Amino acid sequence: MLSRISLRRFSVLGAAKAAQKAEVDWIASKNQWSYFNDESYVKRSESLKLNKPEIRESLLSNSSESGPASIENYSQRLAYHSPVAIDETFKMAYEMLETDAGLIYKNIDRFRAKLKTATDEKEIEFLKKTIDKLLVSAEISNPEVLYNATFNPASTLDMSQPVYRQLAKEKWESYDLMITMQRLEQLHVIPDTLPTLEPKVDVKVKFPHNLEEEFSSWVTPGEILPAYAVAQPPTIQIQEFDTVESKQLYSVLIVNPDTPDLATNSFSTTLQYGLANVPLDNVDNVIDTKKLLENGDKFTFKDYVPLVPEKNAQNQRACLWVFKQNGELSIGDVARENFDIRAFVETHGLNAVGAHVWRQHFDRSVETVREQYGLGKGRVFRRVRGTKPIIE
Repeated sequence: MLSRISLRRFSVLGAAKAAQKAEVDWIASKNQWSYFNDESYVKRSESLKLNKPEIRESLLSNSSESGPASIENYSQRLAYHSPVAIDETFKMAYEMLETDAGLIYKNIDRFRAKLKTATDEKEIEFLKKTIDKLLVSAEISNPEVLYNATFNPASTLDMSQPVYRQLAKEKWESYDLMITMQRLEQLHVIPDTLPTLEPKVDVKVKFPHNLEEEFSSWVTPGEILPAYAVAQPPTIQIQEFDTVESKQLYSVLIVNPDTPDLATNSFSTTLQYGLANVPLDNVDNVIDTKKLLENGDKFTFKDYVPLVPEKNAQNQRACLWVFKQNGELSIGDVARENFDIRAFVETHGLNAVGAHVWRQHFDRSVETVREQYGLGKGRVFRRVRGTKPIIE
């Protein structure tokens, strides 16, 4: 016979299981991934929805007869054959994942309630990171979110949502990060300018003043560009993958470590562009012409001067470094020539989080750009480099 304690234990376990089942049933009835307006429940951003009605309807309803709406070619649509029982299987899997997402959102509710009363800084930081991880877990299997992240341009995604940042980070790490690091090491940006780099942000660069699409789009790291294509300051995008609640301050340096130094028969480093105290976050993450026109004097401590390689000189590297600041910087007058980037970084306590590079050599547009910036006429070097200094 069961004792009273055993009976009580069984009754408590039974009540807990019943309560858990009731919660699961209630969550399942809410259709969490399609639910946005209930004040008593976690609100989801509209940006998590698929914004193309015909594709959304096709994705979430029966599509076996006419095929997915994403197939726009008429002949391909006629040739489409849906796998057997795909709609039933998808519906069952969708409901299971949606219920799991609802349970995760209930945990998010609990952690948010704890966050409201937390006072310890470490606990607050832990709770915020936990909530972000749970928000990713709740949406990472959502077909609408996955469709948006896979097929929509990155510029259209709401980067305030942790799940989109996580998917963007995975995509960045699978290709763009490897290309960037390969070019930085292959072209000896590391260690010629700074000794090493552990990238934390995705850095993109483009020169939108160009009319040709070839030169106005995002620059592939290591690409060789003509002087006229870089004649105006670049637009720089700095994509953080961790949550940035308030504005984070950044510094940006563009240096040319390939400036010919005739006295030493070697090369020196020139500071081509210097920005500091630029406030950015997960969404407002672009340094462009508009921002510089409005706040250029606050951000720019060294005006932009493009690289203008001289005739018969080797390729020159425009090395762009992005730094995260610990606080606001006060930067005095900095010499453009013989710039010591390592000393500058150490003096101001900067933390390198990303980099980029493009290359240039002498071309027909160099003289025009030199005139535009008042740089005077360039020099012509001998093709054969000797062992003695060119000047005494």
